[in-house]
Amino acid sequence: MSFWLSALGLTLVVALICFFPLLRQAKVQKSIQREAFNKAFYFDRVKEIEQAAAQGLLDNEQQLKVELQQALLSDIPTQTQTQAESQQRFGKVWFVTGFLLLFALAGASYFAVGSWRMESMLEQTYQKLPQFFARLQDEKQKPLSDTEIEQFIVALRQDLQKNPNNAENWWLLGQMGMATDKAQLAMDSYAKAYQLAPNDVTYKLAYARILMFSQDQNDNSRGRTLLSEVIRQDHTNADALGLLAFDSFQRGDFKMAIVSWNMMLQLLPKDDPKRELLERSIDNARQELQRQEQSKSQNP
Repeated sequence: MSFWLSALGLTLVVALICFFPLLRQAKVQKSIQREAFNKAFYFDRVKEIEQAAAQGLLDNEQQLKVELQQALLSDIPTQTQTQAESQQRFGKVWFVTGFLLLFALAGASYFAVGSWRMESMLEQTYQKLPQFFARLQDEKQKPLSDTEIEQFIVALRQDLQKNPNNAENWWLLGQMGMATDKAQLAMDSYAKAYQLAPNDVTYKLAYARILMFSQDQNDNSRGRTLLSEVIRQDHTNADALGLLAFDSFQRGDFKMAIVSWNMMLQLLPKDDPKRELLERSIDNARQELQRQEQSKSQNP
């Protein structure tokens, strides 16, 4: 309802701008011509009266002139006012006609190419949100397609517009952004989730990870700070330890990488297949550490 009232008001404003001259009471060219004709007729008639009086044919010259003046004065304003009123009525009719035509064209254009179709599609996608949540529970058996993930993102965004304090959905939107290589969407969403729940380890770790993989050095520093906070909160968090080990290895801090991977080894059962991968990573870090120390000794 508010949309139609807004559209009606906007159309009225446009109509006033375009058709306002039709509402003004202006003199018509014909009325000006009529006035000039009356004056010319008056002066011709005065000449005739004077000539007739000079010939002795009239004995009431002054009375005829007065009557002629009165006729002229009464005819000019009446004629002008009548034509002006007629023009004003005519202008109002055209103004109403133009306004209705403009409103009809605007409405037809909106229904043809307007955003109502997109709004309808968005609403239909939003209605599918419970289905997407249900699909997440069975992601391994029925993984979401790329199209469904995009629809999921749209539905989540709509839901977050209505419920902006839902930290879990912000984190989930970040997960969807990571799945579709939308780094900025993921970073903004993780940041919002962390802002709403700063003590939640899951949200803090997700935000730390994407900051550490940013191209901005300030983001990297901020991410490492958050990662340290996560490990202090939960020193058995395997994901946090793995991220710390990887980042340390990349920066050449092989001692910290070895320590982090060793802590992860202690958390895994003896028959866990991940142990072999961790042991290889530790061996590789030790070899790199030896090379690093040899290089330092050769180039003191």
